[in-house]
Amino acid sequence: MNKAIVLTHGGIHSTTALAVAASRDYELYALSFDYGQKNRIKLEAAKKIAAKYQVKEHRIVTFDISMLLESPGGEAYREGGILSVPARNNLFLSFALSWAEVIKAGNLFIGVNSTEYGDRPDCRSEFIHAFENLADVAMKKGDTLDHVHIWSPCMKNTTALSILTGMELGVDYSDTYSCPDINDEGVSCGECLSCENRKNGFKEAGITDPTRYSEVSVNQRGC
Repeated sequence: MNKAIVLTHGGIHSTTALAVAASRDYELYALSFDYGQKNRIKLEAAKKIAAKYQVKEHRIVTFDISMLLESPGGEAYREGGILSVPARNNLFLSFALSWAEVIKAGNLFIGVNSTEYGDRPDCRSEFIHAFENLADVAMKKGDTLDHVHIWSPCMKNTTALSILTGMELGVDYSDTYSCPDINDEGVSCGECLSCENRKNGFKEAGITDPTRYSEVSVNQRGC
């Protein structure tokens, strides 16, 4: 059976990507990352989701990138006011590529989305194609592994379409979280881009949003 590594973060798109990979009858492996992010609950969600899909193995890579994310003045790097890791998909796929060579997995799945996150260069088709070309150069071939396919099944989807795709495949989106500023109780801020895309996605899909949002956000926006 062909093997697939799925980058799993506990969000809508990565969970949809996992469901798509499962529907193609791969032997599934899940890979998540602990890089000191505030939203620990999303990491726990990734563990739960990977277990639901009965992946053969779920590994969590721990690394510290904090020293690279400080300005000369000591302030943490932020994107749109939110703590962020620039080019993080490049980092994540690099780890996945190393594991792929070890376990001879010829397929990597990532839930990037260019429709609503296209301002991020590593969420675009050009990046995925370039990384796939890089993989061909960087990886040692042979022993049943002669090429690595990078699959991004949510690339051209709206969040609504990703949700509908996942629903058809049996995904329970109440297990997922999107907000980068979510608190330890699983309450999302309701105001950031990720929350807005999530709200709009469920609304456009005609499906009840299972997310708990901050009461301040709800009251301010009349949601």
